Amino acid sequence: MAQVLLDGVRKVYKGDTGDVVAVEDFNLTIRDREFVVLVGPSGCGKTTTLRMIAGLEEITQGSIAIGDKVVNHVPPKDRDIAMVFQNYALYPHMSVYKNMAFGLRLRRVPKVEIERRVREAARVLGIEALLDRKPKALSGGQRQRVAVGRAIVRQPAAFLFDEPLSNLDAKLRVEMRAELKKLHHRLATTMIYVTHDQIEAMTLADRVVVMNNGRIQQVAPPLRVYDYPANLFVAGFLGTPSMNFIKGRLEGSNGSVRFAVAGSDASVTMPPRLASRLRDHAGRDVVLGVRPEGIGHRSEGAFAGSGNVLPLVVRVVEPLGDEQIVHLEQLGAERPQQLIAKLDSHVKVSVEQRFEAHLNMEKVHVFDSESQQNVSLEQEHVASER
Repeated sequence: MAQVLLDGVRKVYKGDTGDVVAVEDFNLTIRDREFVVLVGPSGCGKTTTLRMIAGLEEITQGSIAIGDKVVNHVPPKDRDIAMVFQNYALYPHMSVYKNMAFGLRLRRVPKVEIERRVREAARVLGIEALLDRKPKALSGGQRQRVAVGRAIVRQPAAFLFDEPLSNLDAKLRVEMRAELKKLHHRLATTMIYVTHDQIEAMTLADRVVVMNNGRIQQVAPPLRVYDYPANLFVAGFLGTPSMNFIKGRLEGSNGSVRFAVAGSDASVTMPPRLASRLRDHAGRDVVLGVRPEGIGHRSEGAFAGSGNVLPLVVRVVEPLGDEQIVHLEQLGAERPQQLIAKLDSHVKVSVEQRFEAHLNMEKVHVFDSESQQNVSLEQEHVASER
């Protein structure tokens, strides 16, 4: 068990056509026994960061410490970490038992201790009956359990997971997410997990590290990132469907602040708590963000009667059982903006129907068009938890 500290970490790849910066100014303290998830789109630098922690990639600048020891020049085998890869990396000619025991044998751990650790890990993961099988006789979920078991027997200071569930089907991913969560509580060990799947990030993490273009965008507990996104990228990346973005302009008058929708006469009034923070931005182009669940429909909508209504038209309806996803388009605009609402299945809507959208103004966000930063956040929610 150990704290992991990344201080000013930078990674640059040299190329014939110029340098490529993969990770820039990465600063993060991962606390002892914490489950931290690095999440972001492909190519954002999350796997490179994990590999630098593991020692599989050299850092260009900065330092990495595991526990009280700076490990910049320490070989991977001496860093006291265990890594679970996306492709499982099991030896096909070895049994499950031998795969799990292999690393311990290389370290000349006594046979009795190897037996104890492997049997205990197999019991924890529910694979005791599989110890004599070869990997080719296992399902994807079973292979993943073996890969995790091989890491567990090492009893490392920290576990590193590189998109370990991406090769599993949807049902198995749900099951393995729950297993990993239980495993973290049982082992009480530091875990660093990389994924592009926002659901994995939201369900597994104590804290989420959202990355883009090699840089940290926001660090916070999952619900805080969801409720208080620091910028347009974070707001659009987390959430299914993603947050709606409406272009417009802030207008101030007599102490109140209104958001005027671009390309139409529609506008909405900001609640007092937001108006006080947005007055300085009056006259500027902004983007209004509202999540699909923050849009209601007429008198049946949860936010009806608020006086903040946008005239829209229904283009597509996707029924999902207990809810429906409704694709909407702005009315009366030369370049109509598109929105998505998430409604209860009992709300009656049909294609080409006029849709009076009521917005939950207590949950909207306002982003500056130029800086893309969330200018509607309270000060306590602005800083990332590094």
